[in-house]
Amino acid sequence: MLRKVLATVMLLGALSGCNKALGTCGPNGECDQGGVCDVERNLCYTVIASELDAGACTPTCAPYEACTSKGCVPRYAALTVTPGDGGMVGAGAVSVQAELVLQPGLSANFPETLDFRVVRNDGGTGGGLTPGPRSAGLYPAQWTPPGDGVFLLTAAHPLSGGPSTTVFLTVDTTPPTFTVTVPAADAGLPDGGTTYADPGLPTAWRRDQVVPVEIRTNEPNLGPSPLTAVLRTDAGSGSTVNVVSFAQGALCDAGFCGVARMNLWEPPFDAFRGTMAVEVRGQDRAGNVGTSSGTVNVTRWKWRHDIAGATITATPALGNTGVVYVGTTNGSDNDGQLLALSPSGRVLWAVNSGAVVASPTVGNVQDGGVERVYAAPRKGSVSRVGFVDSADGGFTSICNDVNSSSVLVQSSLALTQLSAGSASETVYGVYSGRLGGTLFAVRPDTENDLVVRCPITTSVGDVSVPGNMLATGNAVVFGSSDGRLKSYALDTAGIAFTSQWNQPLVAVAADPSTLLQPSSLAAAGGAVYGGGNLGGLSKFFSAPLDGGQPPSYFPTTSVIGSTSIGNPNGHVAVAGLENARLFRVSISDGGTQAIDTAGEVLRSAPVWGTDGYLYTAGATSGTIQARRPLETVAWQFESGSTIGGSMTLDCNRQAEGSLASAFSGVLYAVTRDGKVHAIVVDSRGLDTSAPWPKYQHDARNTGNPATPITSCP
Repeated sequence: MLRKVLATVMLLGALSGCNKALGTCGPNGECDQGGVCDVERNLCYTVIASELDAGACTPTCAPYEACTSKGCVPRYAALTVTPGDGGMVGAGAVSVQAELVLQPGLSANFPETLDFRVVRNDGGTGGGLTPGPRSAGLYPAQWTPPGDGVFLLTAAHPLSGGPSTTVFLTVDTTPPTFTVTVPAADAGLPDGGTTYADPGLPTAWRRDQVVPVEIRTNEPNLGPSPLTAVLRTDAGSGSTVNVVSFAQGALCDAGFCGVARMNLWEPPFDAFRGTMAVEVRGQDRAGNVGTSSGTVNVTRWKWRHDIAGATITATPALGNTGVVYVGTTNGSDNDGQLLALSPSGRVLWAVNSGAVVASPTVGNVQDGGVERVYAAPRKGSVSRVGFVDSADGGFTSICNDVNSSSVLVQSSLALTQLSAGSASETVYGVYSGRLGGTLFAVRPDTENDLVVRCPITTSVGDVSVPGNMLATGNAVVFGSSDGRLKSYALDTAGIAFTSQWNQPLVAVAADPSTLLQPSSLAAAGGAVYGGGNLGGLSKFFSAPLDGGQPPSYFPTTSVIGSTSIGNPNGHVAVAGLENARLFRVSISDGGTQAIDTAGEVLRSAPVWGTDGYLYTAGATSGTIQARRPLETVAWQFESGSTIGGSMTLDCNRQAEGSLASAFSGVLYAVTRDGKVHAIVVDSRGLDTSAPWPKYQHDARNTGNPATPITSCP
């Protein structure tokens, strides 16, 4: 292939006689030697006296001259050729145009044709030239070059002695080529039980990262337009970005070295791990477009933290800056830990609190950014309730311990800000196995009087497992293991509970004594929703939060898991079924749908994220799926272990908790064998329009519909 050469611009054209154009105009339209600037052409001309009759000059002037009082002078100020001298053209027919430019004040006298000639600069043939119709001094032609090379193209007046211009043109038909280099991803080495590289694709970049793709080329005739790069997948592409030259002083081993910073969260990516194509596009001065591509390995794996010897059944709670609070048990529910993990997967603290079976909840931010993490652990046979101060990781027991191996807080805690007595922050729970089920409230900001600080009431029934507790106003709502929905409220002094209502979950209308076991609940629009279970008699139900009417039922014929409520074109409640279905209920019209989940049983509460995604976790094989819409699985991840508690979803954050710029979120899932998974998803946090987007309503696990859903701007 002919080596590409950028010819030095050379002016070979000449006009007959000694008068010529005076050059180009200055920046402000000025001309030397008293010339006049033709702004349109950017040329300076000598002012010539008015033209006389041709017979006034002896000898008679040539047609390319004009008769003036100074004798015969050049009629034309210039003969220009486009493309100009030093120009570069690409493949195919080239449009050439010559123009005879009149001296100002002289009459037009244009020949019918100009003579066009073209040869290689080494004397070889220059290809065909076909003149076109001329108009007002313009002479077009079509030139078909015989191939790459440097050519001399001449346009001349047909009469000897007339003006003639020759330009050097370079023909370049070869597109530029580029080398695309994707640097190796540095996920980080395992540290403190946390694995950062995806075991299934260790070389992959994370979906929430920016990859600096390097582009090199030795193209000598690179055009002025910037090189561009774009990420593509089978489902679409991201935004086009310009390639920026290496920083000054950086080592470049090619004619041009640049970098394109590609946002991996932009292209649609319907996979947990896979590849994205980087397409680079550039143009040389001849207009030839070259493209090259590279491949980026991409994963949604952010990290996994392994807690040795632990079993996790509780749903993690998230702090106000994205700290992940995880409760563990030893499997016998008599020992375990409460841990705090940073958004980057580092252990901030771990408290040997005892077995944490009930999902923890996080209080409001206190002075200095401190938050309380409430839990009800059991160590040995001693159960207690209290909180861990997020600043120092020390557990504070608030109420009297309960010493009995048969007593355990199994269901989630619930939190509210209650204006009663002298305190506000209030946490509710139930001791199962103690005096027929003991409902308690924890109010750490009150005086030390335990009656005020830890009010209780007995014989409320054990909370069903799996189940939860809702806080609404000054009341709590829960499903009891004796097949009932119950509500209790604290009095205005904040020291005594009163029963608000008690509704049975009837399995068979003809036999009111056969009751359903409630699963975890969700609330929306003044009603509570959930599953009532009794084998083939199982039903999904809704009931008014004020307890004023009996529940309404939707038969499922299969045991029902935990419930969440989203807002895809109207409020929709969803829960998994034991027959491997996802059950959907439209709250507006009561319509139902059972969606096949391909053998995966969904027991934990589905999570509603932004952009219409629903995230589900399987209890059969630990498969985590992203669905949009509900019937379609966009991608899935095999965790390899049975999922423990329900999943939760947060914004994408920096290690210290500030919001990251990536337009993505992080889904947290725990497995029964003590693993915490952080997965990059395309939802930037929970769906704030959903009434109850996850287990216990919000990322803090308050179980309170008045708690704001974390917004990720």
